[in-house]
Amino acid sequence: DAFKELRNFPDKSVDLILTDPPYNLKKDFANDDLSEEDFIKFLLPIFDEFARIIKDKHSVIIFFDSGQKLPLFWKTLLQSKLTFQKGGNLYKPNDVSMPHNRILRKSEVFYVCSSTPELHHDGESYIHDCLIGNHTSKEKWYHPTAKNIEIIKQLVKSHSKENEIVLDCFMGSGTTGVACKLLKRNYIGIEISPEYVKLSNERIN
Repeated sequence: DAFKELRNFPDKSVDLILTDPPYNLKKDFANDDLSEEDFIKFLLPIFDEFARIIKDKHSVIIFFDSGQKLPLFWKTLLQSKLTFQKGGNLYKPNDVSMPHNRILRKSEVFYVCSSTPELHHDGESYIHDCLIGNHTSKEKWYHPTAKNIEIIKQLVKSHSKENEIVLDCFMGSGTTGVACKLLKRNYIGIEISPEYVKLSNERIN
């Protein structure tokens, strides 16, 4: 459970948080089919823990839905102790999923936040606010919301340095952990589903 585990972290102990929480789209995993009120109650304490454990001026990067559920993110963020810094888009050329109002989705959004008004600019590279990467295929480690590892690697490189600690508290299929291993970062992964814990460990190993 992400919230229970985060409460054990020391203050200002993490260099980068990079995570992809449920979007409340009724997918087949935990905490993705809640009322609006319950979803905010679920996510808000986690956002506040992010603000407590992230180092000053360091980045908290959160993926979220760009459609009807986006107001849920903003309602939660505006009540939290996090400070919004920058928004970006993930463009997926091969994805035409989830049509709504005759618009086929080919993108998702991510938001860079922090616990302080200022944000540092330490990292190994700069990135654009529109990243391009195909939707992941259904490989043996398939997860319904897995992100392209090249996208995750770009975000890790641009917002952290070697040997720093990267946290993903919605680990899913372990993409963040794999990226950190490849880029010589330390990582902490939290995942509530035993199935995906097993899958993540297999991929990372």
